[in-house]
Amino acid sequence: MADETVLRGQGGEHYHQPVEYVTTYRPSLLASIPRQQQRQSLGITPEALPFRGVDVWNAYEFSWLNARGKPEVALAQLQITAKSINIIESKSLKLYLGSFSGTRFSRRAEVINTLESDLTLAARGPVSVSLLSAEQVQQHGIGTLVGQSLDHLDIEVGEFLWNPDHLQLESNTIVRESLYTHLFKSVCPITGQPDFASVWVQYNGRSISHTGLLNYLLSYRQHPEFAEQIGERIFTDVMNRCQPDRLTVQARFTRRGGIDINPFRSHEDILTSEVRVWRQ
Repeated sequence: MADETVLRGQGGEHYHQPVEYVTTYRPSLLASIPRQQQRQSLGITPEALPFRGVDVWNAYEFSWLNARGKPEVALAQLQITAKSINIIESKSLKLYLGSFSGTRFSRRAEVINTLESDLTLAARGPVSVSLLSAEQVQQHGIGTLVGQSLDHLDIEVGEFLWNPDHLQLESNTIVRESLYTHLFKSVCPITGQPDFASVWVQYNGRSISHTGLLNYLLSYRQHPEFAEQIGERIFTDVMNRCQPDRLTVQARFTRRGGIDINPFRSHEDILTSEVRVWRQ
C-alpha cells in the first residue's frame, strides 16, 4: 500500500513523495535523530542534564496477528527516557508500527519484547512498552490538567516568533503554581504540518507573570521543532529567565498519524500525572 507525504525542497517548493506502507515486520523503517545537536544550542551537555524526564508516545492504531492469524489490537504506549542518545522520528515510527499489522507473533509478550528491543536500539537508551486493551483505555478515560488555565487572559499578540523575552517575574513573592494552556501550536520541522498541544507548567519560586508566560507559549506558533525538543526549550527558557527553585514542564501533543507524543521534563524523578486530555 502506498500513500503520499508532502516534503519541502531546498528552495521552499513543495512536492509529493510516495510512501510505501509495509505490513510485514521491518525494523529498518525506524529513523533516529540525535538529541545533542539541539541540546547544544540550549547549552545542555549530555554529562549534566538539567532535568529528568521521559517521552511518552501513545500509538492508537497498533495491530498484529496472533499465532493463528487472527488480528489483535492495542494502544501501544512507549516510554523513552530523556537520557537516550536519540529521539525517534514520528513518521518512521508510524511506518514501523504499521509493519506489525500483517506479521504473526506467538504471544503478546513477544510483541512487547520485539518493540522494546528495536526501539531501545534506535533510541540508544532504555524504552519500555505497554500494550493497553480497549477496556483499559476506556477505564482511564479523558482527564483534565490540574491547576489554573491561562486561556481566559485577554492579551494582545503582535507576532508569532519564538521569544523567551516574554517571560517575566510578576513579583518576588514565593509561590507554588500549576499553569496550563490548550492554545499551544508549533510546526513540524520536516513536513511543516501544525503540531497542537496542551502545555502544563508547574513551578515553585518567585511569581511568574501569567500574561508573559502565555505570550511566550503562543510565540511558538510558527516555530519549527520536534515535540521533545520543545519540551526541553520551554524548560530551559523558564529556568534561565525566571530561575524557579523547582520546575516541571509537560506537553501533551494531539495525534498525528494515530500517534501522540508527550514530553515530560522536570526536577522531579517521576511523572506528576499521566493525563489523556480532551483532544487526544
